[in-house]
Amino acid sequence: MSKLVIAEKPMLARDIARAITGKEVSESARLPISGNGYTVCACAGHLLELVKPDAIDPKWGMPWSLDVLPIEVHDWPKEPAVDKKTGESKKPLIDQIAGLLETCDSVIAAGDPDDEGQLIVDELLDYLGYTGKVERVYVNDNIEKNIVKAFDNLVPNDSCRGAGNAAYARQMADMCFGVNETRLATKRLGGLFTVGRVQTPTLGLAVMRDNAIEHHVTRKFYELSARGTSVAGVLTFKFKPGKELLAGEKHLFDTNALEALKDKLDGRDLPFETTVSKKQENPPLPYNLTVLLSDMSRRFGFTAAKTQQITQDLRDKYKAITYNRSDSQYLKEEHREQAPAVLSQAMENLGVSWPLDYSLHSKAFNDGNVTAHHGIIPQEAKVPVSKMTTDEAKVYTAICERYAMQFLPPAVYDVSESTADVDGGSLVLTAKRLVDAGFKAVFGNVSDESDGADSDSENPLVSEGSHTLDGISCAIDEKETTPPKPYTEGTLIADMASIAKYVKDPEIREILKRKDDGKKGEHGGIGTTATRSSIIENLKNRGYLEERKGKVRATDKAKAFYALLPPEIRGADVTARWWLIQQDIADGKADVNALQDSVIEVFNHHRETAYVGASIAGAGKTVVGKCPRCGKDVVKTGFIYACSSIKNEKQEDGTWKEVAGCGFKLFGFCTKKFTEKQAASLLDGKAVSLRGCKSKAGKTFDCKVVLQKDGSVEPIFTPRKPTKKGRR
Repeated sequence: MSKLVIAEKPMLARDIARAITGKEVSESARLPISGNGYTVCACAGHLLELVKPDAIDPKWGMPWSLDVLPIEVHDWPKEPAVDKKTGESKKPLIDQIAGLLETCDSVIAAGDPDDEGQLIVDELLDYLGYTGKVERVYVNDNIEKNIVKAFDNLVPNDSCRGAGNAAYARQMADMCFGVNETRLATKRLGGLFTVGRVQTPTLGLAVMRDNAIEHHVTRKFYELSARGTSVAGVLTFKFKPGKELLAGEKHLFDTNALEALKDKLDGRDLPFETTVSKKQENPPLPYNLTVLLSDMSRRFGFTAAKTQQITQDLRDKYKAITYNRSDSQYLKEEHREQAPAVLSQAMENLGVSWPLDYSLHSKAFNDGNVTAHHGIIPQEAKVPVSKMTTDEAKVYTAICERYAMQFLPPAVYDVSESTADVDGGSLVLTAKRLVDAGFKAVFGNVSDESDGADSDSENPLVSEGSHTLDGISCAIDEKETTPPKPYTEGTLIADMASIAKYVKDPEIREILKRKDDGKKGEHGGIGTTATRSSIIENLKNRGYLEERKGKVRATDKAKAFYALLPPEIRGADVTARWWLIQQDIADGKADVNALQDSVIEVFNHHRETAYVGASIAGAGKTVVGKCPRCGKDVVKTGFIYACSSIKNEKQEDGTWKEVAGCGFKLFGFCTKKFTEKQAASLLDGKAVSLRGCKSKAGKTFDCKVVLQKDGSVEPIFTPRKPTKKGRR
């Protein structure tokens, strides 16, 4: 009997083969791998993709027409996908797996333990017409004994297909939404304006933040402090206004009440009560991807795309960390048992020694809070950081430190809280004293997620009981409101994960939160941990967002377009309503096309009215420079830059053919797309620095590139400086 195991990715396939085939499997071993009655192979993510609309009906292709909208395809067909990085078809891999299916007795689907992982294998088996026995295995991590345990708990795949159906429904709906809304906006506004379920509300966050900054009106507000002496020494209380005095505002914007209070308190003695307690600040939980992206942005200024690529390299190239796209910050008890060996190796890799106590039980270790994935932690892999780039080492070190913190005690404080009731509110004073630094004695550069318990306090600790503040002297301070801070990529991603807090409709807000029930670190979000960085990159590439000195700002084009968007597709409402329908699909209560039908229903509400009579300055194509071949304008077209002399004509078979022009196109270099600024510099004869380029062999490198006279892009590598040892 031969069982074919289909993993989601090659690396997982090798880990599975190592655990169940009884063979020594290297990190570069060729697939498939057979042994012990198993044959293990792998997909490469989605091997299939939805066919383009014009492949179904030529009239849905270029040039776009409003007359054919809405475009809807029930049970949208699929075709072999094309690798976005290499441009190569995935059909050979599909054919390989098809051949393996002919020789096996049954199949074990080993996609990631989430709805997308379910779909990846299900869609392949359906495409290939496989009708044999299929079982499902849920592999949460690549620890060998845990994989073996997972294979002892197989379940019928039919009982799991609902999750894959929900993912397929979302796939079709995303295509339907983007195709129709993008065409409608583009045709009415006279330039390319893309619309997406996650892209658009993300853009909304940036637009609204920039508008709040731009339209912020500085207002003066006032605060009162009361200073006096007590048995503890000189104390300074702050006045905390009551709700009635604030009248719905955050601050007091006139001094009348404060002046009256000052007159009443100055020179007086006032009794107050104090309670003293011990408070502790626990170490922050291990990273999930969202928190890691945010923290690396804050600490090192890394873009989300850069951090995500580094984590992929740490996992694929070095085998140094666990699954890097996790949405969970929690771990299993099994990880606690393995921690001494894992962290011992991590410390050896880093060349450090931490005073860890493995008897401690961090709240991070909770089987019930682990969903499809667990937190990102180091693996027991011998990888000295000297083999890593500087930036790789920074991310790896941060991941190791966050894990090590789970085996250090909390920081402990004595906290005194003093209160005195006065007219209109109360006088309050909080003071604290560090008793035990705990994990902070070892790691001082923790994420800024803490509760602020370690902030400085100018007041001495006050003993428990009743006291008197003698000889009160009040001061009224004038302050000014400040606008919100511009987004960084890290803070934008954090808000994508908790967008519900900006939703005014209470019903939609609750749906978004309910969607993320059980997902620690997600609080009513849009997108996934794996896709948020690419969403931001796409918004940049499409001219909606730009980065200025580490800050993410919405472009004028984005602001103008967002203002014109129909309200029903502008915010996170779309994700909330879709989720409800997806749940019904997953539970078998609704057809897989129900979600797409809902998209069309919403689209038809604004099809005739949206963008009518509107225009946006600069909606046309952006000119970035002059063509090196013919001297005409080079314009931005999607993700590429092309000479304006190029003309395309639609052929009888529905395809498009270039029929005129010099043919100059500027695509990118080694998987890196050029920004408008970079393209302009190249066309101006300047060298451009690129980071994170990827060779055909998969190696990452940095270099400078220049544009040749023939229009090709060529690299310039800077020779390494000789080491001191090599100098004479």
